[in-house]
Amino acid sequence: MQHIDTLTTFVPVVGEDDMQRQLRKLGERDEDIRSRTRMGYVLTHTASIAGPQFTTFVDTFTRTDDEE
Repeated sequence: MQHIDTLTTFVPVVGEDDMQRQLRKLGERDEDIRSRTRMGYVLTHTASIAGPQFTTFVDTFTRTDDEE
């Protein structure tokens, strides 16, 4: 059976003075992706949507369970 999971991350668009906030959100996204891959999911698609205040990343994962 195939399972599909998505991860949505909102990364703020910031100026140079607030880069730490942006980098922290990107680090959280990275850890979320690693967590799903440890659970057996494979990252199959990433969409990024740029906006005036946030860039939205939508990551799609799939996992196929072996059926016995």
